[in-house]
Amino acid sequence: MKRLAIIFGYGDDVKDNLFLFALQLVVFTFPAFYGYVNSWTVIFLLLVWAFTNDFSKFGHYFKTRSLGWVFIGYFVWMLFGLLYSENHEAAKLDIIQKLTFIIFPAILLYNDRIKSRHLRGIIRMFYWTLFVLSIYMLAKAWFNFYTHTPFVLESDLDYFTYEKLAVNVGIQPIYLSMYMVFALFCVLWDFFLQPKIGLTKSGKFMAMVWIFHFYMMVVLLSSRMELMILIFLGALLILWLEYKKETRKWFLAVFKVLALGSVTIVLLGVFPVNKARYEEMIDFKKDYTQNKWGGRDIRIQKWLNSLELISEQPLLGTGTGDMQDELLKVYKRNDFEIAYNNNYNPHNQYLQTWATFGLIGLFFLFGILAVSFKYSISSGNLLYVILVLMLALSMITESMLERHKGVVFFSFFLLLFGAYYLNDRVKPVDS
Repeated sequence: MKRLAIIFGYGDDVKDNLFLFALQLVVFTFPAFYGYVNSWTVIFLLLVWAFTNDFSKFGHYFKTRSLGWVFIGYFVWMLFGLLYSENHEAAKLDIIQKLTFIIFPAILLYNDRIKSRHLRGIIRMFYWTLFVLSIYMLAKAWFNFYTHTPFVLESDLDYFTYEKLAVNVGIQPIYLSMYMVFALFCVLWDFFLQPKIGLTKSGKFMAMVWIFHFYMMVVLLSSRMELMILIFLGALLILWLEYKKETRKWFLAVFKVLALGSVTIVLLGVFPVNKARYEEMIDFKKDYTQNKWGGRDIRIQKWLNSLELISEQPLLGTGTGDMQDELLKVYKRNDFEIAYNNNYNPHNQYLQTWATFGLIGLFFLFGILAVSFKYSISSGNLLYVILVLMLALSMITESMLERHKGVVFFSFFLLLFGAYYLNDRVKPVDS
């Protein structure tokens, strides 16, 4: 039990352990439970922080840590957007959903509490949670496969892919895939990219099994963008690690990249749904009315309609709460029936933010990513770099900050890594 406590970052300080437990509770609940459960754990974390935190340096950290400014600036601009919006009910929900943009900077960034063992303990809690969750998903899929309920499918393999797999835990495939991609790199970082920890052969084998497991989960969940991000970041990491070696074997590095891509293509062909989705993505003959899986053309049409809306109010946007109503008017005007009937958002966070909050809101979003990327490069922490790139790329095809599962992941982990980097820079000694 004591060894397990050490693995997950616990020490001898009771207050510090309670704080770490509250942080891990947030991480445990946002991928594994519905949003309201996670919201209660955020409230619990806020209470623990309020009763255990030393506020003597709060003002100093608030003044000197610019990452917090851009998060809070984004939220304050949302409040300003209320002044020229009409749908206050939608605006209220949006504001409540993004409260973590002011809660998490206060909890994570404006103190010196986040140390190495906190970071690693939270990372381990995250990938352990995703591992258990994915095992449950696969077990449920096997159950559905053998009982042939509740779906009537074209292929029995469909139970193990895309929405029919993700429905077992009630989370959209895009968010589950993003979590699995990050979990894969978390395992890689924890076991292989940290200072040598004397791994045994069995330890290395277990880590490789976990990495392969998360890779297969990304393939099965069939989020096209997340799988491409995984291949891209994996290739980038392979080439970077080779570059850092004294003796570089570029042929071997390129071979690894090509092997990763080739194996992925082969695996995609095994599952009918996956194959159909990727074929649709590269089919330039069909238009959006023939897209069964929401492919390339339908997404482009969403973006074009969103840009049309942006052109009407580029500086300030529609205001908090009004964007979707205004976008539906554009859909209707352009006879984009499938988007109008399904109430589609832009499926691009940059366009979503620009359309809603104008150029100033977009400035704050880019500010969050720019400051985070600067910190990640300065820290030399490859997992931090991967996190920022993964989020920046994921937002090209998903309005990530419009759902609880996206906004909590985005704000929590960017601020967690930012806090650790800033604290480590001041006090580098920690276990």
